[in-house]
Amino acid sequence: MQKLIGYIGTYESTASPGIDCFSLDLETGRLSAPQRRFAVPDSKYLSLFDGVLAAPVRRDGRAGICLLDIDSPGDSPLGECLPEQSPACFVTQDERYVYTANYHEGNVLVYDKSGKTPRLARTISIAPGAGCHQILFTGDYMLVPGLLLARVNFYDRSQTSAKPGTIPFDPGTGPRHGVFDREGRRLFLVSELSNELFVYEWTDSTSVRLRGRTPILPQNFTSDPAPASAAIRLSADERFLYVSTRFADVITVFALDGFQAAPIQQVGSGGVHPRDFVLTPDGNYLLAANRTQGGLACFRLDPERGKIGALCSSVPAPEAVSIVLAPDKRSNATGAVYPAQYYRCSTNGAA
Repeated sequence: MQKLIGYIGTYESTASPGIDCFSLDLETGRLSAPQRRFAVPDSKYLSLFDGVLAAPVRRDGRAGICLLDIDSPGDSPLGECLPEQSPACFVTQDERYVYTANYHEGNVLVYDKSGKTPRLARTISIAPGAGCHQILFTGDYMLVPGLLLARVNFYDRSQTSAKPGTIPFDPGTGPRHGVFDREGRRLFLVSELSNELFVYEWTDSTSVRLRGRTPILPQNFTSDPAPASAAIRLSADERFLYVSTRFADVITVFALDGFQAAPIQQVGSGGVHPRDFVLTPDGNYLLAANRTQGGLACFRLDPERGKIGALCSSVPAPEAVSIVLAPDKRSNATGAVYPAQYYRCSTNGAA
């Protein structure tokens, strides 16, 4: 039986005081009931790299990041650093650094994880209340959507103190999350406030051109609260794009043809308030994290047509925000389904 192991980042509440762990049966799409794995309060966004989870944490009125070894039988952090006033809303990492985007404080913090305990290496200040909601890399550049600034800042990673370049948006658009294709040429970006998909051509830092702008929801769609698009994922073959929208509680599928994106399907997320979602590397399943109702939902995918099929299973997951996946080493002992680099995944494309 082939399985994946998943980890769920959650908002802090009495029902969700930390990071939960579950398994996914790749033959049936059945999810196991999540179990508490790490006692890390307010760990709403997760990044996995080389078997180490990086997560926000809030302790005793302070906030920052912690590092966690998923192969360790215990639940104690490898190390913590707490220089922030409020927990970050997005975390990603590479070989040496952990990067956090702080929505309320309006900055990006870079932590050096090369020692036993992470330490703050530098702070990139953008603007108070900027609504920084993601950190996205392409080549030597780092992009930071400022949801409340209606712009995306981009920085040369070797010169982050220099004046950033910008991709401007109309006021009230709310750029939130994006994903690049493998060549780093196409940037797909979703807006939270206007619920649109933007497609850009990125040639280099001096040439960023808007190539498409497509509504995510039907014309005149309304809900209370207003719909708010959240996460975006690109299929492994780069033929399809998926977007979640809270309060409308749907996931929209786009078929891609170069810089053109055409909506081909819109289905319920299996619950209420879908935040993050992930695609399994084989393209056979989509897992959605429904924060307020419905929990974790697993849908069958059609890799050839890109469409979302039947709900395979769902399990409770209170306050679920983000998901990361890793191979179950025990179930893959006789031959791994996925390449080793999948174990070095970092959640750059979502939630």
